[in-house]
Amino acid sequence: MKLIKKYDYIYKFIIFILILSFILTILNLIFSFNNTINKLLIILSMIIYSFIISFKKGQKGLNKGYLIGLRTGLINILILFILSLLTFKVSFNLKKIIYYLIILMSSIFGSIIGINKKSSN
Repeated sequence: MKLIKKYDYIYKFIIFILILSFILTILNLIFSFNNTINKLLIILSMIIYSFIISFKKGQKGLNKGYLIGLRTGLINILILFILSLLTFKVSFNLKKIIYYLIILMSSIFGSIIGINKKSSN
């Protein structure tokens, strides 16, 4: 039970991905966005979500915010990689590597800022 509470952001991340997919599908049906706008919405929402989750984890952490963010970001990237394996879209090109690095950096910055905000309060 303690382990589930410690890593509760994993199932929240999966639920977030499902809700984001549903919302983007509905928006595409209503407004028929092009592919560029869809990719931009996905990237922005993933960056914001990774930042917020890492910020909250950083506020709960004791020290070394970059390690908390690195762990959170790597778990998020692992989940995204497993989901891409399930959809049979496994390819490592430069765009995907940059996408994963952006998510990782967002997580690291979120937890560093979360640690700093906690210590200043």
